[in-house]
Amino acid sequence: MRKKWLEETRFDPESIHIGFFLDISYYIKKFMDEKGISKRNLAETSGVSYNTIHKLLSGEPVSMKTLAKVLSALKIDPRIEIKDSSR
Repeated sequence: MRKKWLEETRFDPESIHIGFFLDISYYIKKFMDEKGISKRNLAETSGVSYNTIHKLLSGEPVSMKTLAKVLSALKIDPRIEIKDSSR
């Protein structure tokens, strides 16, 4: 049942939007763990509020500028791979 739903909503704009931020939050948490960085420390070094960091790590949308500040503070070189699913 879940697999069918996932397949049906795969190209839905809202699902793409939600999935993007969930993926981002997963990788940011992973890098924070690897580098031993706390939410509070990330907020301080990125110049982004603690509440916004919490929001981002919960998978909620933030602006691209905010995301860039966080990635810069973590010294992450972002790469996005966009694939044509029809191939």
